Amino acid sequence: MERVAIVAGARTPFVRAGKAFASLGPLELAKHAVRGLLDRHAVDARRLDAIAFGVVVPERGKPNLAREIVLEGSLPPSIEAQTVSSYCITGLRTVTVIADAIARGRIQCGIAGGVEWLSGADPATFREPTTGLSMGEHMEITCRQWHIPRERQDEVALASHRTAVAARDRLAQEIVPVAGVEQDTGPRPDTSLEKLAALKPSFAADGTITAGNASPVTDGASAVLLMSETRAREEGREPLAFVEGIEYAAIHPDEGLLMAPAITVPRLLRRAGLRLADIDLLEIHEAFAAQVIANVMAWEQGWKDEPLGPVDWARVNVNGSSVAVGHPWSATGGRILTTLAYEMQRRQARRGLISICAAGGMAGAMLLSRN
Repeated sequence: MERVAIVAGARTPFVRAGKAFASLGPLELAKHAVRGLLDRHAVDARRLDAIAFGVVVPERGKPNLAREIVLEGSLPPSIEAQTVSSYCITGLRTVTVIADAIARGRIQCGIAGGVEWLSGADPATFREPTTGLSMGEHMEITCRQWHIPRERQDEVALASHRTAVAARDRLAQEIVPVAGVEQDTGPRPDTSLEKLAALKPSFAADGTITAGNASPVTDGASAVLLMSETRAREEGREPLAFVEGIEYAAIHPDEGLLMAPAITVPRLLRRAGLRLADIDLLEIHEAFAAQVIANVMAWEQGWKDEPLGPVDWARVNVNGSSVAVGHPWSATGGRILTTLAYEMQRRQARRGLISICAAGGMAGAMLLSRN
């Protein structure tokens, strides 16, 4: 089987919904991310075999958004395209579609990505269909079950903002300016534990989740260029990293809507013969600071699987994550993958691990390597 190389990634800035991107729509944002990727990295679109793109909230009249990116984006019509929807793991799903096709030899080169224009989302989109509860309400239940204090949530949120602000120059190489916006609008250089502690709960009067320790509703798009190792070498491109393993899992929402990473990460590491201590960089999607804490507690203590040992927080989300940067659902997977791959290259890190939870009680995990 062919090794799958992550060659490059690009994305739009992530912007709070209802603000600078409110008039654009999913297709326009997606085209910006894809065109930015192609132009910035001198990719000949005629050599692209396929595009897999994700969107949870589709654009009216465009059920296969990926194909419209090709046709309305003036790309070669020979590029086959499919659209994927799988809540917050959609971005990983599109990478899986392209990576599997490359690994099996069906294609040599493709783009995986995702876009979300939550400025146009129906309010019902933010509620779990089977329970009627919002994701935040579900997370408040998990907070009580796992005894997660407000103070610890605010500490994780503050770390996300501080590391994202410190990483702005590094992240600039990933970001394609759109509509006059050149960087993510979420990271706050002026936040503090005192300011976070002053915010009121958002989902329950006696709750602990606030606008400060939860990811904001965001618009944005991301795209990742994947090639077979053979094609990358032929084109003289040095892979940022290789996709070494992918895992998905699901549980019932009543067990913890965002707790499926407790299954995916142990399963993926076990299959790879690795421990958490073998991972140089760990990217945990931050739907909520509390969710990150609960996922880590499950790994460390063991929940539906054997304990994985302690997590070294100095290796977690070293460039910030969704609480600060934002979370346009389908675009988050591509953002995290791109940021991790570039950081692995900068540090010459051997292994990186991605963990993303999703509504519906699902999760995805991906292992990257540079060996």
